[in-house]
Amino acid sequence: MSELQKQARFGGIGEAFADRNFRIYSVGSIGSWISYFVQIVTVSWLTWELTGSTQWLAVMALLDIVPNVALMPFAGALADRYDRHRIMILTSVLCMVQALVLAVFAWQEALTIWWLAALVLIHGIIISFMVPAMYGTIPRFVARERVASAIAVSSSYTQLAVFLGPAFAGWIILMFGTTFAFVVNAIGYLLLIAAFLCLRTPPDFRQPPRSSRTLFGDIIDGISYIRATPTLIPLLILSLVGNALAGGFFHMMPAYADTVLESGVVGLSTILSMLGLGAIGAALWLAHGGSDAARTDRILWAFLIGTAALAGLVLTTNLYVAAGLAVIMGFAHETRRTSTFTIIQLAVDEGQRGRIMGTVFMIAQLAAAIGTYLIGAYAVRSGIQMPVLIGTALSLCVWGIFYRRWDQLLPLGSIPAVRDTPP
Repeated sequence: MSELQKQARFGGIGEAFADRNFRIYSVGSIGSWISYFVQIVTVSWLTWELTGSTQWLAVMALLDIVPNVALMPFAGALADRYDRHRIMILTSVLCMVQALVLAVFAWQEALTIWWLAALVLIHGIIISFMVPAMYGTIPRFVARERVASAIAVSSSYTQLAVFLGPAFAGWIILMFGTTFAFVVNAIGYLLLIAAFLCLRTPPDFRQPPRSSRTLFGDIIDGISYIRATPTLIPLLILSLVGNALAGGFFHMMPAYADTVLESGVVGLSTILSMLGLGAIGAALWLAHGGSDAARTDRILWAFLIGTAALAGLVLTTNLYVAAGLAVIMGFAHETRRTSTFTIIQLAVDEGQRGRIMGTVFMIAQLAAAIGTYLIGAYAVRSGIQMPVLIGTALSLCVWGIFYRRWDQLLPLGSIPAVRDTPP
């Protein structure tokens, strides 16, 4: 079978992986994103073990998220001014050191809730500067004719890690304990550093000219760019609502497994694994379709299905029923998130990529922070089920409004075209 036949057979996946740099980037990116979420879940589980408090679960999540909200616009402007490759390597090294410090503290049994909180806050600050630089990697290192497919595939498997990483975390905690989970995260960042050191810039790449405005002016430009692109606004609103609900439930998962399913870390590992299984199916399906798979109508229906599955998930106390619903939820939420990120990535001008994608990521994190705080605070008094059900009801109302007006807001199936890199 010829190279062209292989690419045709595997769709967008084959086209993207025909590029050497993308293959190398994929190894590091997938490994580091999965290990990143291993640490997120491990921190949540340790918090629950140390305190038994949903309020502390919310606080710990906010300590990781709030720096993203506060610093991401500034970090995005920096990513558009300086070498994103060097920023990625530097922040990866810092994340690896932070993971190793967590591992040492856990190994010495010296990890109190206050030390854990301080190290989580440091992690959130580092990630704030990493994410905007990360979104500029593919356009710089992947051949121009393959950028669209590479972005679509990358969106699929990086978002896949949102669910696959936690599933892996549950298994690691169950089998080897929390210390090893932190070591796994350090190894993931080591893999990312090695991958980035092996990347080579293509000869036809042209670095966009550095802005002559102030950093604050660059931030305003990024926000204005989003406001002036009306096709992105409905997607961002749905993303905000979906991330608020899913993110809030995700950070309360230890409490859900312990109090609703009454199965502790076994239930946590099972539900996270099933979410990961659903996400794998969605990621492979979307990645095969390449950029054409990211459709606005799929985002709309995936939002509805994922919300309904989450409602069923918190209502059942049967682990097997919950596992089946988790697969559906994983598939639907992965489809919504990946399609949204792909469409926005393909619409972004290269010269403002750091600012815009940083802002999009900030909105997603802000929504997750709000959802986590509201669900966590309410769960202290009423348990985890009621606040999640209220959230699903509100989300369904939002879906109904968008469903009635979707043709006016954004034509079904449309996708913005990739914009040329400035000379």
